[in-house]
Amino acid sequence: MPRHLALLLLIGLFMAAIFGWHEVSQPGWFPLQEMRVSGLIHTPVAQATEAVGVEKGSNLLGVNPRTVQVRLESLPWVRSVHVKRQFPSILYIRVVEKVAVGMVREEDRLFLVDEYGVSIKPLEKGDPLMLPIIVSAPGEEKAAQVVWLINLLAKHAWLQQRISEAVGAPGGRWTLYTKQGVKLLLSNRTDQELDLLKRLQDQYAILDRKIRQVELRVPGRAMVRFAL
Repeated sequence: MPRHLALLLLIGLFMAAIFGWHEVSQPGWFPLQEMRVSGLIHTPVAQATEAVGVEKGSNLLGVNPRTVQVRLESLPWVRSVHVKRQFPSILYIRVVEKVAVGMVREEDRLFLVDEYGVSIKPLEKGDPLMLPIIVSAPGEEKAAQVVWLINLLAKHAWLQQRISEAVGAPGGRWTLYTKQGVKLLLSNRTDQELDLLKRLQDQYAILDRKIRQVELRVPGRAMVRFAL
């Protein structure tokens, strides 16, 4: 085939491809009929739908999955997003949300933090409230302190739901406050001290009694201060 004919054929195919794409990209081709979103727990559906920014009836070919992913991942609760177009008419969106494990104070406001110690958003009405407030020790990295404490409480699950606040101090010491108002004083031997506290709780239900404070910083001992 002469070279100029081959070139003309290639140009013709290229123009046909452009014309074909232009045609199928017009409204009426592959109209979006359904958007299926899963994984939303704390993110309102209306907020997620607005972030997607795609209207029903839009051409599914014109929906960029990466753009939808980026928009959704900008929402405070969203950690990751997977977007899939199923032709001719369905858009699938799978969301994985962050998990709030505690709260920290920043400039006189409470912020929810995730399991990595990273702030999710300011605490607002309707957000989870049954989470411990974590105050890191002066000079310590806040995220690292949050992660350490959450891992500690996960190892002592019997105590986890009882704690309302945890305050760090230099040297790896912590003061924990239960939801019943009992103050627990811990040194940097936290695992051993909480094991002792567990034995006392099993035998005497110590945290369910009218006490103000349990001093656990003396090795092998627990000193109790009763409420007046």
